Parts: sequence; structure tokens; C-alpha cells
Amino acid sequence: MPVSANPARFKFLGSITLSSSESDVEHKVIIPLLQALGYHDGDWKTQVTIGKVKLDFLVQSHPSTLHALPYLVIEAKSPRKDLSRNLWQLKSYLRETGAALGLLTNGYQFHLLYHYDGEISAIASYSKETLIENFSLFYILCSKETCLKFGDAIHQSQQQVHSNFLSHIATAFENQDMFELFKRRNPSGAAVSPERNFKETTPARSPIERETASPSSDRVQRKGMVITVFNNKGGVGKTTMTINLAAALSKLGKRVLLIDVDAQANLTMGLGIDPLEDVEDQGKKDIVHLLTESRTLLPSTIISKTWGDVELDIVPSNIRLIKEEAFLIQAVDGEYALRKKLRDYRHDYDYIFIDPPPSFGKFNEIALMAASAILIPTQLAPYPIRALEFVIGRAIEVQRDNPLPILGIAVSMYDKKVKILHRQMAEKIKEIVRGFPTYGNIGLFPEETWIPQLKIVSSIPEKGYPLCYAEFDSSLIRADKEAAQDAFNCYLKMAQHLVLLMEQGN
Repeated sequence: MPVSANPARFKFLGSITLSSSESDVEHKVIIPLLQALGYHDGDWKTQVTIGKVKLDFLVQSHPSTLHALPYLVIEAKSPRKDLSRNLWQLKSYLRETGAALGLLTNGYQFHLLYHYDGEISAIASYSKETLIENFSLFYILCSKETCLKFGDAIHQSQQQVHSNFLSHIATAFENQDMFELFKRRNPSGAAVSPERNFKETTPARSPIERETASPSSDRVQRKGMVITVFNNKGGVGKTTMTINLAAALSKLGKRVLLIDVDAQANLTMGLGIDPLEDVEDQGKKDIVHLLTESRTLLPSTIISKTWGDVELDIVPSNIRLIKEEAFLIQAVDGEYALRKKLRDYRHDYDYIFIDPPPSFGKFNEIALMAASAILIPTQLAPYPIRALEFVIGRAIEVQRDNPLPILGIAVSMYDKKVKILHRQMAEKIKEIVRGFPTYGNIGLFPEETWIPQLKIVSSIPEKGYPLCYAEFDSSLIRADKEAAQDAFNCYLKMAQHLVLLMEQGN
């Protein structure tokens, strides 16, 4: 299937500017793009209302027939729009329509998504230049030819299902004449192999799929990094960061365990688990049993939670933990209680995050003694930054012979409006770090990972799910969903940075 790579063929991609409107993108970019993919007027519909949503473009296989199937949904935005904030919207359209492919574009950027049975994955993101360079592959996936083959394969499969079902009905009701009558009316009921239809048109796995496709059962390849997210200063977004960073790593295909070692159980409740109704009243075990009972092993305390393509394991906490501090203080090697329990299970996970209380008590010590490294969350404000001196000092004190590695300092509640103050605070952090020669290489995580100060970030934990799941919450308005997507994109970048640090051996 030859596809011309002649740049002149794509002159329409240069027809808009930053001052162009969403309508310009629709008429000057999307329609010419559909035509370049082999579609003609009548192959697509615009401003289609399905349920509660209105689609900009809907492409169906065989739109003039009764078995027309949604294949491609296209959502247009103005060139000034940041598309990363609108991915949730396209995902909701894909789920609403059942379409296989989704394209989100502002005329400059093109995000292509794949949808199957409610699960949505990113295929690729293109600029205008890279779209032209990779148009052959883009054509194979999105063209009218593939759309028709997709529709034919689905229709033939449905016909085979109906044929088998009819055969069972005819046998059960001893009415073979009915079966033969339908077979004569529909002689083409035999299924066509999907492999034959798509042998030449199925694209290779996307880079994202290749990167994250690792066998989850292969314990040998896992290093089981145990990270305590640590700051004795409360109110810096420590638990919120732990939840959403873990969710972002899960999005990247990592297996993650969260351990709540705070009697307030904010992490537990932030993941939709009620310590009383969901754990204690059900006779299940939690962090209290894990730390105080020698025979209680890690797997018996774990609760698994799933939100779409995010899956996390959690060891929940309970207010009863407060009563056990004196016991653990007096116990021989009580500070090693969690470390011992994790020893045989570290390789079941890529990352284990421990969320301790914001204090310097016994549970804080237990969390640090179990850790492979520390991640420090902070605000770029004077008092939280002043606390960093004590946090770093604690990391040295808890293991004097071999001070805990500090992965870096992650910024939360970042207000973009006060950049000058934040630059001053960043310099203050560097000054504090220089006072600890052991940790001279500690640095701030890159600015693209700084979590914005948004109401939705602080309020989502009350709803019991990570930020990435906000797109499914019908009680949220559009602006809140966009803000949640914006914030979670920062967590994804934070997760990617953390993975890079691990790969570099830092």
C-alpha cells in the first residue's frame, strides 16, 4: 500500500497559526488529514451526539449499513490549548462510543490512543514534522482501508456467534427448519480469521508498550527498591505525593506496594480503604499485626486496589498503632520489625513506598530502617525548607555506619505565580545541602516534576482514588478533570525521573 512521503502532500499542516481557532483546526487540518487517509465526504460525521457527549468527528466502518462500527474518534482543540489536559476528555469519548482509536489534535500536536474494553493506551504522539516522517505507519492504522477491514472482521465474528447461537436454539427447540432457513438467507455466516485480515495492517507495538511490557511474574529481574517518603514537617503533601507517584509508576508498568505506617491512616483512606469497615470489621490484618505479631507475614496484610490500568497493593494502617509504640520501643530490635517482614518479598515489587508519620518517633525510625533510600517532599517555602536540615540529619543518625541514600527533593504545592521566591528557595535548599558533605549530590527533582498547587490535588484523597482516575468521576466539572490531568502529568514525569535515577544506579 504505497503512501506518498512527498512533503507537498502535507501543505495543509502549515495552514494554521497560534491565533487560529478550533474551527480552523477542524476544517484546515482534520478534514484534509481524513482525505489523506483515503476517506471521502460521508465517511465521517461531525458534531455527533452520543449519550451525554458531542464528538467533533466520528469515523465508522460502513457508515451506510446497519452494522456500522465506531472506529476513529477525533477531538479538535485550538492551537493554544495544552493537549495533555484534554486527554481525559478523549478517553471518555472512546469509552462512550466504543471506538477503537482516538486522535486528539490542536493542529500542532497529534496524540493517538487505542481503546479496548474500557482500557486505553497511548500509541504515539506526533508533532507536525514527526507525523509526516511516520505517516506510512499512521496511515496503516488510521486509513479507510484498515477501518473497513476492521469492520468486516468484527461483523464476520458476530455472524459466526449468531450462527452458533442459532444452532443451539434449533437443537434445543427441535426446530432445524428454522436454522436452515436462516442459513439460506445468510450464507456468509462463516467467520473470517482476524489474523488474515490484519496480517499486513497491524502496526508494531508502540514504544510505550515495548517499554512497559515486562513479565510481572519474573521476580528475579526486580530489585525491590524500598523508598521511605520522609519529612517530619507535616502539610507538605507527603501522603498525596506517595499515592500519586505510586499510581504513575503503575501506569509505567511497575509493580508497586504502599505501606502506611501512620496511625492517622491518611494513605489508607486516600486509597478508598476504611480502616474500620474494610479491615478491622472484616477481621483482616493490617500494619499493627505486621509489626507486632511474629507469625503475621506481609501477604496476609495486603489489600489490592485497581483503578482502570492502575493497580496498587496496600498494607493499611489503623489508629490502634498508637498503642503499640511503647511495645516496639521495648522490643529487642523493634526498629527492624518492618525490615525483617519485607526481606522475603522485596522482589515481588519494583517499588515499595513507606509512608511514615511526620515526626521523629519510633514508627518513623522503623520506616527509615526498612528503607533502601529516602525521597524528601517539600514546599518551596521558608519553614518547610528549614525542616530539610533536620530531615537530612535524621537520615544520617538512623544508620550512622551507612547513611541512607537520599534520592532527591521533590517539590509539591508549586505556585507558578511566585517564581522569584521559588528561585530563592531553591538556592536556600542548595545551601542547606552543602552543609552535609555526605549528601553533597542531593538535588531538586527537575522543574517539570514539580506538583502544582491546585485545589483538586489536595481534595482528591478524600475521594479515595489517585488523580489519574478523576476522569471517571462524574461529580467533577470539566475544569477539575483538566486540572487533575495537568497535575498527574507532573507525577508521570516524576515517576520517569525516578526510574531514570534507578537505571543510573543513583
